[in-house]
Amino acid sequence: MFTSVNSNEKTVDHLPSENVPNPQLIDNSIIKESKTGIATQLDNLLSKNDEYTKLQLIIFGITFIVSIFVASITGFFLGFTFGFSIFIGAIAGIFYLRLLAKSVGKLGKESTGVSKLQLLVPVCLFIFASKLGSLDIFPAMIGFFIYKPSLIFYFSRF
Repeated sequence: MFTSVNSNEKTVDHLPSENVPNPQLIDNSIIKESKTGIATQLDNLLSKNDEYTKLQLIIFGITFIVSIFVASITGFFLGFTFGFSIFIGAIAGIFYLRLLAKSVGKLGKESTGVSKLQLLVPVCLFIFASKLGSLDIFPAMIGFFIYKPSLIFYFSRF
């Protein structure tokens, strides 16, 4: 099976003696050019098929769902500021977990130890919660640790 490609016209021509269907060409150059920052990372994360990436996505999803549930319940019963602080803390916890997972994913390939960069997340959360009037420190720290019950829930069901 021989195929000739004309790069100027972006067409694929098969020799007439072969009964090969022409594949439909899709031009994704506009989509690829428009992806920046978080969209690129999300596309890279979703395009991988390994088990570690799937585990990360499941744990992030469980943590996000639990954080929404806990933040809405506490916001309803204890006040909006308390619930909002828990939610912001939970988002910081998910970010911490992502940085930790990224660092663990590099073990053996690019590094010999876990990075300490993720330790800045709880420190920054504490500083922002103490400086901003719309966040409370204690609920934000409780929200930060919501990823732990999510991990316990995920690994206890097997």
